[in-house]
Amino acid sequence: MREYRFQATNETMEALRKLRGAWRGISIAEHEVTVVLRDGQAVRVGLDAADVEALFDAYRIRAELEPTSGVLGVPVEDFIDGNNDIVLFTGVTWSEPHGSVQVEGMSEDSAMHFSGHPGQLSETAEVVCITTDAFVVASSAGRGMLVRTGLRPGSIEVERNPEKVRAFLLERGYEE
Repeated sequence: MREYRFQATNETMEALRKLRGAWRGISIAEHEVTVVLRDGQAVRVGLDAADVEALFDAYRIRAELEPTSGVLGVPVEDFIDGNNDIVLFTGVTWSEPHGSVQVEGMSEDSAMHFSGHPGQLSETAEVVCITTDAFVVASSAGRGMLVRTGLRPGSIEVERNPEKVRAFLLERGYEE
């Protein structure tokens, strides 16, 4: 197995730490999320892509601090008081060897690519890239928001439904 790492940078972690503070609003698009903070800064979250090997891409969460552009987005009462907590999650993207996965309509020399968490990694994986694929922000009132790499390459998904955030946390090893 060939293993690569494409995890969050120090700049991303510093920007995400700012999400602990008080929020004014959020703007969600297919390829980025911007959180406007009460202190006048904004945290823009997107994805970075890496061409790990030929025909094998991996994605990681990227965040950067910037001054606000005057756009506040939608108010987010769950996070306006600050004292939020943030947890980053490790994901994996892997490729199975040619012919090891049989799928109707695929030739025997095709390779399949998968993404998930480390506990889902196949023993037969040929190429593996460890990534930072998600984070959860939890408010002091116990409400959470999940931000993760989307199913569509380059997209971001935001989930605020408590049952779905809880299911994600349990799948990633957080106990109740």
